[in-house]
Amino acid sequence: MLTRTATPERPPMRVHAFALISGIGWLVDFTLFNLLAVAGVDLFVANLVGAGVAVSLVFVAGRHFIFRDSRTPLPLAIAAYVCWNVVAILLASVAVAAIGRLLASPAVIMPTENLLSSLGVTLNALYLVPPIAKVAVTPATMYLNYLAMGIIIEQRIRFW
Repeated sequence: MLTRTATPERPPMRVHAFALISGIGWLVDFTLFNLLAVAGVDLFVANLVGAGVAVSLVFVAGRHFIFRDSRTPLPLAIAAYVCWNVVAILLASVAVAAIGRLLASPAVIMPTENLLSSLGVTLNALYLVPPIAKVAVTPATMYLNYLAMGIIIEQRIRFW
């Protein structure tokens, strides 16, 4: 039987599996977040809700499919993951709200609307604020969540 090992050119499959599961979680998060934002919910609250649902999905799938050699008992892993995500989601929500406020400022909105108008696009630039703010914080949150899952479940850090 052939086994694949990680090389500098080809990281282990667990990174790809985590990226896939996190990607699905992110789509759930992004969809809920934007639906709530369009409904007028504050970006901070919208991010709390969307991310809370998504990290629950990612934890269950990640523990089952990726972090199989768990060294942490399930109740302890759940408690640690909840604690981690309370902090992480609060910080990410603060970042999303701050970026949203920055993007919604007249100094950014007016040139953006002028650009859209010159391109013949009839769109209120404020509609772009929530998704852009969310996308801006995504790479950091996904990578930190991957590291946290490794620490919490396997009690070790794997950078990939």
